[in-house]
Amino acid sequence: MSSPRGYLSSISRILKHFARLGDVAGIRSYVRSDAFIAAFKGLDPERRQTAMLLFAEAHVTCEARAKMPLAAPVALNARISENLANWRDLTMLSKLADAYSRTRDHEEAARLLGVTVGAARQAKRRYLDLPATDTRPKSP
Repeated sequence: MSSPRGYLSSISRILKHFARLGDVAGIRSYVRSDAFIAAFKGLDPERRQTAMLLFAEAHVTCEARAKMPLAAPVALNARISENLANWRDLTMLSKLADAYSRTRDHEEAARLLGVTVGAARQAKRRYLDLPATDTRPKSP
């Protein structure tokens, strides 16, 4: 890799490797490294523009192939988690029944209970809309 052409192929090969993997952090750290600077200084001045164009193409490809990072988990609000207490508790169950008896829909009941609409709907479906079970023995 002592020739200017060898330096260009080395830079090109490494940049394309990072682009194929979608490793944005890797490509950025390589461009900041001493190895890249030494290879770039070894290039002829006419070939430096080509190296910069290769970097631009590789960076765009790398950004396109990069996996989107997962969002950081958010801690539950303590006030909300208190409202999401055990619905099987008789006081919470009576509040749930009272809220649905006074309102027409899930949104109004959720406002009264201080929970989300989905939480109110799911609690109603699980704990208030239980199917009636017939425990009487069947006659033969």
